[in-house]
Amino acid sequence: MTELITADVRDMTGSAALPRTNGELVFEAPWQGRVFGLAVDLTQRLGLEWDVFRQQLIASIESQPDRPYFDSWLCALEAVAIAHGDVDHVDLARRAGVPKRNDEPGMGIVETFALPTDESTLLALLTEMFVDWWRDIRFGLLIQGAVFEIRLAAPVEFLGMFDGYVTIDVGDWHFHLCIGEHRGLPHADVSADVARHRRCARAELYRILHHDAPVSWGFRMYNGADEQQLTVMLPNPFLDDEQHELEEPEWSRLACWDHLRQRFLGLEPDVRDRTAARFHHA
Repeated sequence: MTELITADVRDMTGSAALPRTNGELVFEAPWQGRVFGLAVDLTQRLGLEWDVFRQQLIASIESQPDRPYFDSWLCALEAVAIAHGDVDHVDLARRAGVPKRNDEPGMGIVETFALPTDESTLLALLTEMFVDWWRDIRFGLLIQGAVFEIRLAAPVEFLGMFDGYVTIDVGDWHFHLCIGEHRGLPHADVSADVARHRRCARAELYRILHHDAPVSWGFRMYNGADEQQLTVMLPNPFLDDEQHELEEPEWSRLACWDHLRQRFLGLEPDVRDRTAARFHHA
């Protein structure tokens, strides 16, 4: 990492100054080191003066002074990359397991980890949750004014694809999610705009924070109009299977979250997931 730190980067002062301890650059999580390197690489690739990024970083910090330093760094990276047409760097940051932090009404501070939205990835992920972890998850919709928390009483009987839709059948009822190429039927084809609207365009693992410590974990997907298609609430170490608060956290209940992060993001278990003392409602 030290070979990336030029004098322009090293000598930043004021709000843009790099966090250090005893003169050494400090990263509190692996993604922070990755996003640091991406920003340096971005300016070098585009032939930009470092001050272009530094000024955007200062603006990002000033827009939300309470936001953690490297969250502002990520916002600056995205702004510079998009302004110069290098959106590959935004995608690289997301695929490197860099979380995005938002203050969501009704949810509080939420960290999201972007997932690929190709059909094979989403089908594999949904299969993991609804076939392998069906006893442990609750799912439905989580939107303003409505929360559906469904718990399966039996294993999924059928999970298959047709015309871009995955069907998840649990016996007495079933549901469909558009995750692939969708054309419609021969007698009822759909326009390209409708197909884009219906298909999943954003998928993410998320965790809700309280005092910067995670207290709730899940998965969400949204269609091309950014309407929520599904929320899956993953097992919570602070709640038992009946959603009663436990006297002591059972960290083994993070097994599903840890597994999904490792398989679909290549991320090892995060010590931050085990730092909260108790459950907290948003």
